[in-house]
Amino acid sequence: MSTYTDRLLKLVVMSDIHLLPKGEVKRGLDTAPRFEKAIQSVNELHSDADLCVFAGDITEQSNAGAYALFDEIRAGNELPQRVMLGNHDDRNDYLKHAENPMLDENRFVEGFDDIKGHRILMLDSSEPGRLRGGLCEQKLAWTAERLAEAKALGLKVILLLHHNPCALQMPVDAYRLAEPEKLLQVLHESGADIIQILAGHCHITSAGSWGGYPCATIAGNQHNVEPFLRGRTGQQDSFAAPAQYAVIMSDGINCAVHFQSYVNESTIMDPELFPQKVDQKFEIVD
Repeated sequence: MSTYTDRLLKLVVMSDIHLLPKGEVKRGLDTAPRFEKAIQSVNELHSDADLCVFAGDITEQSNAGAYALFDEIRAGNELPQRVMLGNHDDRNDYLKHAENPMLDENRFVEGFDDIKGHRILMLDSSEPGRLRGGLCEQKLAWTAERLAEAKALGLKVILLLHHNPCALQMPVDAYRLAEPEKLLQVLHESGADIIQILAGHCHITSAGSWGGYPCATIAGNQHNVEPFLRGRTGQQDSFAAPAQYAVIMSDGINCAVHFQSYVNESTIMDPELFPQKVDQKFEIVD
């Protein structure tokens, strides 16, 4: 009989890496060493993960040098990996460079992995040359087919895409997923057991629901922004830290999304103040 940890899915998701060719810097941030820290963090803390997904905006300007640097840095991690695209990427540029990319039958950069009773469904919301991504009829039909399969197989579904489908009530919503109602209709009609949706793009950590489905976003590797909600005017503040990735853990009943900061300006408090946190016990499930 398997143990609980054998059945527990662990999924690492990174987004908004925004790499430039070596030596180039934008907005005062060199994203390459930050990405190196992300890979180091996963190696140190989450080497037992089942899959690592890079959920788009791999590069800042979709050039070959940046994609080469991406492959060079991520080679330092031995987890199974999947690469998705965002609005800063160009599918044609990426496919010229990529070796064994994740592709559907229409050559969109999307796919799925079935792991421990879950289907990790990764959509291609990138539209070359457009800030606001979307899902064409071919992509929607492909998504519907994959969801139907997941339902028939009794799999829980975790849906990943670059563009946030859920309105955050922030200016970024002006370029979130285009026509999100079309995807929502596909999800509802599928009857699939969709337990989590996760996106990047908006450079902010958020959690909530979209059309009844749990939906979260991650800030990513580049700058992140403050909540700048409807009714505010003036300058929205941006921050160099934290840089973060998500860790999704699901046993099929409990699904948790954690936000792991690998660049963080917070001060670690004296561990001696928290003696009870040494070798803490986890809940016994089996």
